Amino acid sequence: MDALRAELLAAFAAELAEHMAGIREALADAAAGRQVDLREFSRRTHSLKGAARAVDLPQTEAAAHEAETILLAVERGERTLDGTTLAALRSLADAIEDGARAGDGTGDTAPDAAVPSATPLPGAANAPSDRVHVAGRHVERLARSVHDLSNQVAGQDQLTEMVDALAAELADMPATLDGEVARRIARLVGATERLRRELGRQRWSLERAASEIERDAERILLLPVATLFEGHERMVRELAASQGKFAELTMEPIEAEADRRVLQALREPLLHLLRNAISHGIETPAARTRAGKPEGGSIRVTPTTDRGRLNIVIRDDGAGLDPKAIEARAREAGLIAPGAPTPSRRALYSLLFEQGFSTSRTVDEVSGRGIGLSVVAETVRRLHGRVRILPGRPTGTEIRLSLPLALARQALLLVEAGGTRHALPAANVDRVLRLTPDAFDRTEGGAVLMLDGEPLPVVELADLLGLPAGEPGDGARPALIVEGADQRRVLLVDALDDVRSLVVGDPTAVAADVPMVWGTVLLEDGVALVLEPEALLAADAAGPRRQPRVAPAARPVQRTVLVVDDSITTRTLEKSILEAQGYRVLIAVDGLAGLERLRSGMDAIDLVVADVEMPRMDGFGLLTAIRNDPALQTLPVVMMTSRNSPDDIERGLSLGANAYVTKQEFDQGTLISVVQQLV
Repeated sequence: MDALRAELLAAFAAELAEHMAGIREALADAAAGRQVDLREFSRRTHSLKGAARAVDLPQTEAAAHEAETILLAVERGERTLDGTTLAALRSLADAIEDGARAGDGTGDTAPDAAVPSATPLPGAANAPSDRVHVAGRHVERLARSVHDLSNQVAGQDQLTEMVDALAAELADMPATLDGEVARRIARLVGATERLRRELGRQRWSLERAASEIERDAERILLLPVATLFEGHERMVRELAASQGKFAELTMEPIEAEADRRVLQALREPLLHLLRNAISHGIETPAARTRAGKPEGGSIRVTPTTDRGRLNIVIRDDGAGLDPKAIEARAREAGLIAPGAPTPSRRALYSLLFEQGFSTSRTVDEVSGRGIGLSVVAETVRRLHGRVRILPGRPTGTEIRLSLPLALARQALLLVEAGGTRHALPAANVDRVLRLTPDAFDRTEGGAVLMLDGEPLPVVELADLLGLPAGEPGDGARPALIVEGADQRRVLLVDALDDVRSLVVGDPTAVAADVPMVWGTVLLEDGVALVLEPEALLAADAAGPRRQPRVAPAARPVQRTVLVVDDSITTRTLEKSILEAQGYRVLIAVDGLAGLERLRSGMDAIDLVVADVEMPRMDGFGLLTAIRNDPALQTLPVVMMTSRNSPDDIERGLSLGANAYVTKQEFDQGTLISVVQQLV
């Protein structure tokens, strides 16, 4: 058996062990008369069915399908979890495990072997010799221990400061001393200086060693992203053929690595999405011919990485989404209140992720149970990611997933609110703005900010967390545009501190009962809570909703914008976009030319839009010069750039940019909305 099948079966063994442990526990609870989560029970059997199909274990797949059918009948009230039903489910659980063992040709189907991982699966003996299987929890503990070591090394600064203070104290001893006392003090001064140098040398060595160990420990958690997609082409072809269809799967190559826990958790959702594309998307050859399409359907998976995120796009060229059918089934299922208006497309498509929701009117081995997409949504949420469904271009359906490449280390934005420092995942912060008091519209439901043509609710982060609010002010406030799976919100904070890549720890040790907390990070001066973006978007403010803490002010009419960019194409594009909105636009070819134009006093310039990478003086240099010039320091500056590393964002914020917009592609709507907020 080849290495690929061994790899897939090794992954299936871990998944089988996890799900069977949950199934056995549910059966024990039911037999003891305890409450059983039927949805979770069904989800596990559904997931095992899909995984078994992927590794070509038909006996396991059939047994899981039959167990799922029984559980769905119990959910609908057509059966009860009586002795007969429980006996049938126990037999099917045994059959699931037996089918996996039978695949290795040994014929060992002992019904009492309750731990599937204890019995090698097909191909396990042929696993690559350079692989060692280690429990994930041990690797995670190693990574956190190494991080703690790094923090302890950083604490060597205190020893250095103590030695420096001692050296200074000895140096200040009275010069009038003589004799033995003076000689002893001189020796102490020399010894202290040697100690200081040795501490510095050892600290440098320790920092270097700890850094190397930390990197090596984190590499242990990594696997090639490409392993997530291996072996699915055949599954797609066979599954399509079983439904009388033709479909081909194309996987775009990728060289990146990701946390093994992320990849392992994504195997099941990926299978569900591929099965869903075949069942609900790809049409029969006859239907495709009538629509003027090739007989065979196409499913394309495109993985990419960006800013510490793994982004996966799954596109099919099938029939596409039917908003009317989705709305009808949602109303039928009670997900849309009677008489309520039709939701937005984004909100409507998000209903497809609700458990039990399916647009299929028939139930078969592949679809109609309303479980697959809910598994995807739950897994992605647990991994602190996002998933969206969009219409395909030009036809079909497109599903986008975005998840962190690593679970432990995250790029975090540190902010202050209510006198406390908090952290938010940088990937969920769409942009950072500094908003003046007149930026918000007041409505009966609270303050809103018009951004990209969409009214976004505005709320104080301190209010969401139930923390004391500061005093109102009439200056600009730092604001975060936080986005989740299907909504965005403006969070006002007191200050922006930093952007760092940090190891996120388990929150239960210090914040077990605190809502909206994802984890914790260890900082130099204590522990900060990492906030859960989806929870922040869904939460209401603690107590009565307060208006944002800004004093009302009249919006001044300001129209002159200076665009500073060395690219003639970008300058021309930005100029045409802004002039179309009624702004007067001036041009400068680099930072030095822009600064000269500002200081000349020839024009009353109200806002600067500057690129970062320019000759002679870059955007950061221009921003620094503006903030250091008393006549210009209050001038709003927008940094428009494709540079999107945490260090660049941190630098732009620390230098005083009013907005730092990072986009992979130029977005004219973003530019217009940001400028409208600032002038």
